[in-house]
Amino acid sequence: MASFPLRMPDDLKDEAARLAEAAGVSLNQYVVAALASRVGAQAEATRYFAARAARAAPGRAREILNRSGAGNAPRDDDRLE
Repeated sequence: MASFPLRMPDDLKDEAARLAEAAGVSLNQYVVAALASRVGAQAEATRYFAARAARAAPGRAREILNRSGAGNAPRDDDRLE
């Protein structure tokens, strides 16, 4: 297991310590759990969007966008100056 010094704003450390105490865990355990949660969420998002991209059909989005406004004039708030 690795260790390293961590610098963080005092108010963030104080709030994390308060939440850790309320959860009944050490500040270290709380920070590790929060970091693991964030890393896991990022990994899941990366996996999800990679899977979506693999299913994408190039040019399909343009076809859908070209059909979406057919016969409908742009609204006034859709116009660019």
